[in-house]
Amino acid sequence: MPIAMLKLARLLMWKLWSTFWNLVLLSKNIVYQSLLGFRRTGATPRDVENVEHCGDGGEQPLNSDNAKLLKIGIFAAVYLLDDAVIRKLPRGTTCEDALPITREAMVYSIIGKHPRIAECLSLGRTDLVDTRYYSNGDLAAFISNRANKLGRDLQRKWFRQIIEAVYLIHEHDIVHSDLALRQFFLDDNLNVRLGDFNSAQCPGHLALGYEKASHCLPRDYEAPNSVASDLFALASTLYELLAGKAPYSELYQTDPQNHAHSGDHSVIRARIQHEQQVDREIENLYKNQRFPDVNGLWGGSIILGCWKGTITTAEEALNLCLELENMP
Repeated sequence: MPIAMLKLARLLMWKLWSTFWNLVLLSKNIVYQSLLGFRRTGATPRDVENVEHCGDGGEQPLNSDNAKLLKIGIFAAVYLLDDAVIRKLPRGTTCEDALPITREAMVYSIIGKHPRIAECLSLGRTDLVDTRYYSNGDLAAFISNRANKLGRDLQRKWFRQIIEAVYLIHEHDIVHSDLALRQFFLDDNLNVRLGDFNSAQCPGHLALGYEKASHCLPRDYEAPNSVASDLFALASTLYELLAGKAPYSELYQTDPQNHAHSGDHSVIRARIQHEQQVDREIENLYKNQRFPDVNGLWGGSIILGCWKGTITTAEEALNLCLELENMP
């Protein structure tokens, strides 16, 4: 089967699956958020070895009487334990299901503890990932709930801290592979912490996925992800922060609101076809070097430089940001 047809078939399968779970879980008043989009897998023999030996942890996957299912995504089932810990577990029983959990555990082990990274509470384990629960949520949700109420200094602090987080992981030869504002969490001091590494690329292990169209550098998607693809996604993330929306998000907004969770197959098919069409449109815009307008945005030159590839490292972006902060 041609690669393009294979991608389309897998995308359709994932989206039909996510719609089914939306209907089932919403009926039980469980919050479910699906990850849409094709995800490639790049398992290596070492990855499989890690998965095969990950089931001997001493503690049961859910050992709390106060465990709440938050979502079932393509990569993991996510629980909140005792209003204090986020636990990710494989959503199935196969080695492929366990691989994203093993990958995220591996990345946290490489990075260790750092104020720009979500705090991992399960270092040394590969059968699950525990991180601290940040009650302020992710940055995308925090901003959407406080439109036009964020101070300039706070936005600029987050702008710098987002770049700092990306600079840190690149220093460890880690490519996040799915950077977006939703992957950054706010701690109690409203400082940014990057998380959700379950599709990341790290030394010796290819990425398990790539970004949504609005954050995705057009490239050969069968090739390894790169610093360049992460920097492109960083630009879209910084644009989200300042503009309050993802690049070209307005192109998706044509479906009636009441069709968002429809179980009608014709509605599902039409929505998927529309999303794929917009994805291709955005990809073509980027290929032709057509980006959202950043005039008037603080740090707009950094965003544009990361989109266009004239900024080639996160360190360079960070230095430019620090220069902007020091300007009168």
